[in-house]
Amino acid sequence: MPEYKNKNKESDLKLSIHVYVNGLSFFTHNQKTNKASQIYRAVFDAYLPVENLHEHIRAALKTYGILEQAYNEVRCSVENNLATLVPKSLFEEAALHEYVQKDIEVRTNDFITYDVEPSTDWICVYAPFVNVNNMLLDAFGSFSYYHAVSVWLSALSHHSAADGALVWSLYKEQDHLHIALLRDKKLQFYNCFEASKAKDVVYYVLLTAKEKNISPNEVPLFIAGDIAIDDEIYKELHEFVRSINPLTVENDLEHVVPRISTHQDFCLLNLFLCELLLAH
Repeated sequence: MPEYKNKNKESDLKLSIHVYVNGLSFFTHNQKTNKASQIYRAVFDAYLPVENLHEHIRAALKTYGILEQAYNEVRCSVENNLATLVPKSLFEEAALHEYVQKDIEVRTNDFITYDVEPSTDWICVYAPFVNVNNMLLDAFGSFSYYHAVSVWLSALSHHSAADGALVWSLYKEQDHLHIALLRDKKLQFYNCFEASKAKDVVYYVLLTAKEKNISPNEVPLFIAGDIAIDDEIYKELHEFVRSINPLTVENDLEHVVPRISTHQDFCLLNLFLCELLLAH
């Protein structure tokens, strides 16, 4: 039996949760007052085996009283390097394992799912954290989940930054560096790299620029995730990329408590803005 059952259609609260390999963030907002009443981010002290991730997330949600409140909707984004993007014109649901096996190692019985964004030309195929999903199902009765890459690119494709012909963006979460290129809001390139040091981030950014004929001195780079303004990564990037722009969330939510940064929680705060369709 579930430990908590607190989904209530009559509640005005919505809950957004963002989960990654060794941490999480969450926030609640009231759909009537349009106020974000609580926001929290945690990086766990040591590397956690994925099979134990759900225990630490449950503990954090319980500590901050999230499990005791009622919500009319719960959404979760998951960030990992177990995802790939497939053109809609080539997508076949029966081939999910084949898509991800090109980029990551998966077993035959691993659960693979996908997200669909109606107005874009790609589908995100990925392996979620099943133990985290099961824990959230026990806690909230039902919830929606998506890959963070889906949320990032969906939000980016509708962002005012995408009004031009070319958008170049990176999204970093811990040691995962996601880089994408959109032209006329259509995906031209996506890849995920392991990048723990500033020089690694710069290398993959410049490698992508070279392979895709992007001039770092002319095309603005839009960043999201845990790159802080004026940290080592930002400073080294700025030596090669003239214009670096933090992606901000385009909504009118009033934050009762301060946000951590203008772009760090980009995926979390966009969960209820994106038009993603569930395949699960």
